[in-house]
Amino acid sequence: MKMKNLEKIIKEAISSNKCKIGTRQVMGSIRGSKLIVLSNSLMSRNKSKILEEAKSSQVPMLNYDGNSVQLGRLCNKTFRISALSLRIGKDNEIQELLSEFGNK
Repeated sequence: MKMKNLEKIIKEAISSNKCKIGTRQVMGSIRGSKLIVLSNSLMSRNKSKILEEAKSSQVPMLNYDGNSVQLGRLCNKTFRISALSLRIGKDNEIQELLSEFGNK
């Protein structure tokens, strides 16, 4: 169930061009984001930079339980995605998703 909800939010963001893909893109778009999704294969130094910026901007982060290949497939892309920022989504949907994945 939780994957379906995540997939729905991601597909909605991609189809309406309300997302940024990749570590550099995400770093530049954190302030305007509603949710940051990180794969478990993201390098620790990049993860800590994104985490620090997201905390200071009060943007929730979701640690996706899969590698960058799996996150790329979830986004319906043929390439790896280690980080993704979403600028779309209802606050209640995002909070529900975070609680399903065990994130705060």
